Amino acid sequence: MLTAILKAVFGTKSKRDLKRMAPLVRKINAIEVEYQKLTDEELRAKTDEFKARLANGETLDDIMCEAFAAVKNACRRLVGREIEVCGQKMVWDMVPFDVQILGGIALHRGNIAEMATGEGKTLVATMPLYLNALTGKNCQLVTVNDYLALRDSSWMGNIYNFLGISCGCLQNQQPPHVRREQYACDITYGTNSEFGFDYLRDMGMANEAAQLVQRDHYYAIIDEIDSILIDEARTPLIISGPVPMSTHQFDVLQPLVSDLYNKQNMLCSRLVREARAALSQENLSGDERENALIKLLQVKFGMPTHKQLLHVLEDGAILKELEKLETRVRSDSNRGLLQEVQGDLYFSMDEKTHEADLTDKGRKAISPNDLNAFIVPDLLSELAAIDRDETLTEAEKSAKREAFQSEFAAKSERLHDLSQLLKAYCLFEKDVNYVVQDNKVLIVDEHTGRIMPGRRFSDGLHQALEAKERVPIEQETQTMATITIQNYFRMYEKLAGMTGTAETEANEFHQIYKLDVIVVPTNRPCIRKDENDSIFKTKREKYNAILKDVIARHEKGQPVLLGTISVEDSEILSRMLKMRNIPHNVLNAKNHQREAEIVARAGQVGAVTVATNMAGRGTDIKLGPGVAELGGLHVIGSSRHDSRRIDRQLRGRCSRQGDPGSSKFYVSLEDNLMRLFGSDRIVKIFERFGLEEGDELQHPWLTKSIETAQRRVEQQHFAIRKRTLDFDDVMNKQREIIYGLRKQALLSEDPHDVLFGTIEQVVENEIQMIAAKPASETSDKSNAFDKKALVNYLNTTFPLSFKEEELTAGIGADGRLHSADELTLQIVDRIEAAYKERNADLPEEQVKYLERHTVLEAIDRLWQEHLYAMDGLRSSMSLRVYAQKDPLVEYKQEAYKIFKTLMDQIYHDVANNLFRVTVTRLATLEEILATLPQELIHQTFGQFDGGSITVTSPEFGQGTITLPPPLPGMTPEAVPQEAAEEEERGVTQMPVHRTTPKIGRNDLCPCGSGKKYKKCCGKEQ
Repeated sequence: MLTAILKAVFGTKSKRDLKRMAPLVRKINAIEVEYQKLTDEELRAKTDEFKARLANGETLDDIMCEAFAAVKNACRRLVGREIEVCGQKMVWDMVPFDVQILGGIALHRGNIAEMATGEGKTLVATMPLYLNALTGKNCQLVTVNDYLALRDSSWMGNIYNFLGISCGCLQNQQPPHVRREQYACDITYGTNSEFGFDYLRDMGMANEAAQLVQRDHYYAIIDEIDSILIDEARTPLIISGPVPMSTHQFDVLQPLVSDLYNKQNMLCSRLVREARAALSQENLSGDERENALIKLLQVKFGMPTHKQLLHVLEDGAILKELEKLETRVRSDSNRGLLQEVQGDLYFSMDEKTHEADLTDKGRKAISPNDLNAFIVPDLLSELAAIDRDETLTEAEKSAKREAFQSEFAAKSERLHDLSQLLKAYCLFEKDVNYVVQDNKVLIVDEHTGRIMPGRRFSDGLHQALEAKERVPIEQETQTMATITIQNYFRMYEKLAGMTGTAETEANEFHQIYKLDVIVVPTNRPCIRKDENDSIFKTKREKYNAILKDVIARHEKGQPVLLGTISVEDSEILSRMLKMRNIPHNVLNAKNHQREAEIVARAGQVGAVTVATNMAGRGTDIKLGPGVAELGGLHVIGSSRHDSRRIDRQLRGRCSRQGDPGSSKFYVSLEDNLMRLFGSDRIVKIFERFGLEEGDELQHPWLTKSIETAQRRVEQQHFAIRKRTLDFDDVMNKQREIIYGLRKQALLSEDPHDVLFGTIEQVVENEIQMIAAKPASETSDKSNAFDKKALVNYLNTTFPLSFKEEELTAGIGADGRLHSADELTLQIVDRIEAAYKERNADLPEEQVKYLERHTVLEAIDRLWQEHLYAMDGLRSSMSLRVYAQKDPLVEYKQEAYKIFKTLMDQIYHDVANNLFRVTVTRLATLEEILATLPQELIHQTFGQFDGGSITVTSPEFGQGTITLPPPLPGMTPEAVPQEAAEEEERGVTQMPVHRTTPKIGRNDLCPCGSGKKYKKCCGKEQ
């Protein structure tokens, strides 16, 4: 209430921002009037003038009004010209309205501009893109699909070309040299996955600077930003390669799970029949009624969407009793009762948490002869027992360990595959969550209804679906490079976005991306009539009411757009329309090729279009002749979506630019939203008024009640996305360090310095580690530096036959280490001299190739192993909950240890390979590796998950972590980690601590000579 009062008095932040922008719009319009006096050449010359002013110290804000005016004037000069867009001839008729200029200012300032459908967001983006492209940096417009990227770049490219700015477009399957040309343009259009994959290929797979395609991450405008940063935020981009050997058992286990599912279906049908028969009797005792309700509860636990169960629950009294019983059974004080109720089932499932699990009865049905098939032994304790067994020889111990580990892996794989198959059968429905086309399982986007080719569920779930549908099971893959959409776009210096629906998610945009939403008013008032929701008891009644509404409007010629939330719903309604001989177009995941064409015709007289959710998004629906007089386009929602934002998008398809239109949603108590999150208030109203079949409820309060249920789901989904980001931030920090090292090696003009900077770091770390240990027993001075240990390490790593008497720098007459730096420089200089002598006969370019690849090969190989280890770590984190520990905190601690080990391994691998890698060996290795990577997008965070975190995806957390010493030129921030206490044995040589900052051997000498330290004062030492 207080918030509403404050808004009424002071207005919203969005309105205050718009008020401050209004004078700028008037100034832009005044400048544009002056520009009308210029010739085309003089207007085009403004671009060079703006660039020169920026070079002389002016800011983008200083020239914003003039730049926006130039774009507006260019649009005015294009009016009437015939242009070609994606093979279609059209005449340019667009000049920015004042509200579009407001949107452009909001985008330039790094905000999200919420503009209604049909308000010309495509044109709005041209003004801030032109302005920011004047800096000479690559500016990007991110769209939701390749068609829109190609259409918009071709369409708006006329403005850019007129003003002397180049415009490129990324498309799938473009070769690297073409992609490089598109990024070389001032402005580049493309999809989020194209930009993200190019980044992964550049930073994670390129072996030469010439292979890089991207220039920078300066400024990006994301079209339909809610779709990309919210709907797809749980979908990391992953480049993956095949695993060395496939171990899955899906093909063997599928018949067992399928048989189990059929048994459960028959069991649930019998339980419902028995419960209905009992409840229909008169004078039923209390115990008999409770037994009947327990049978219904068993069906709800085993198959909550069972059609006979849903029919029984249409009775509000039974539904209310069942909910009370479920609360009692699930309470902590009745844990035994829950197991007893579920005991008759083969498996139980929970739609809200998106989980399914076998019961004891199900386990016995799958494995009747092996009671231990579902018991995984303790790996560590078993291995320790083998090691303690004194009756075994070392060879026998080794053989027994290997046999046990093989058995353990096979049993773990079997249990994992069973779990995924059960989830595939219970929680994923064909033509809702996925479709089968061309003998392949293809994921359906729950928000747009579009098929997502190339995307696969991770952790074996997709293979489980392939086994379920009996299509070829594709080979398993492992992660080679990955980044989430969230973290990719947070790399940009400036980020902005535009959409028709962002206000409901404003809190999430601000918390995660620091983006504010500014609601830009429409150019003409919106006169759409939004009717109250019609609520029915059953889906059957709802569908009949929808059909009646469509027929009535079709008979008078009013066009209808019928939006559904699944492919299944669209096909049911399509069949009903065919039975009544109503001509219509169907646009769903099975027919997305003609998307734009079908949606564009949806506003013609008598047109009926059935579309899943926001299919055709990005294409305006223009009314045909005479349609406005009939009431405009009528939008029908066949059910409410989980998100209010998606419903607003559907409503927004009508009444563009002041056109008439109307919208109405139909809801049934059997809809998933109402069944899982709905309010009891609506059920009580049906009971109180005794409504008969076909009767409907309508009231503004009921509509608000449904929106409250949607708000609950939105909050749940936001919590999931936030948690996903918390975990991913840990991995993101690690990725930044690794890609930073890689980029340094890749772009350095002298990779020799990078390579020997690494060698210097490795040698110094080893010296410090030896200095911190007790002296060896062979040393005659207990407090002397252990030269023997250092020589052993050096001769193992570098085949140069070091001797103890050679190591004199930094070591005093008493044998103690006084300067680790001096000793390091002496050793590195010896290594460097031998290295140069070894490569003296090789051409300089070949030596650089060798040096660069020595570093890159170690980073790439170990990083891929690290990603695999992190996947396993993330999967195990959920178990820490049982120890009353926060999985995120535990993940950060474990991730630090693994990453520290990774960095140490990279340094030591580079050192070990210094004298072992040859040009011939590298060339052969590259030929092998070039055949491995294959690009996929994995749905690693279950797109249809409810309230549970999927623990099998690479989701990484946030927080500052301590990093090991960086390579030269890298200065990652780190916080001290508490060191573990060690027992002191003997007299320990304390490590030498610097009192001044370390000077790298390739840094400029502090004496001011301008030479590198190793060539100046460092050489003297």
